[in-house]
Amino acid sequence: MFALPKNTNLWRKGCMNKPIRHGDLCLQKIDALPEGVTASDTAIMMEGSHGNPHKVKNGIAYFKNVDQYIFGYLVAKKGCVLLHVDHGDRQNGSVKEADLPEGIYELRKQFEQTHEGLKPVVD
Repeated sequence: MFALPKNTNLWRKGCMNKPIRHGDLCLQKIDALPEGVTASDTAIMMEGSHGNPHKVKNGIAYFKNVDQYIFGYLVAKKGCVLLHVDHGDRQNGSVKEADLPEGIYELRKQFEQTHEGLKPVVD
């Protein structure tokens, strides 16, 4: 696999900020929360296409429908973990877990390009 040296201009400009894909949920790191969002008191970030919830532990979700893709934000604290029955790198009881680095993320619904146009990812 090709690895770009970290001393290139792309790293400094932030162009290498890859999205984190978690089934039909995509998390894109951003610099700051937008103004006017309010913290929610739920651990569920979204309901997956098959009815399974995408949850977070040690994170705070902020919901705001921006457009058909972006539906909110997540502030991931130290030790943040994504939880889902199908996605993760380790099993913990009935769910799988995936560590998420500290930071602020946009919460996006994943779409894919097909011959008929953009369609939501069904996972």
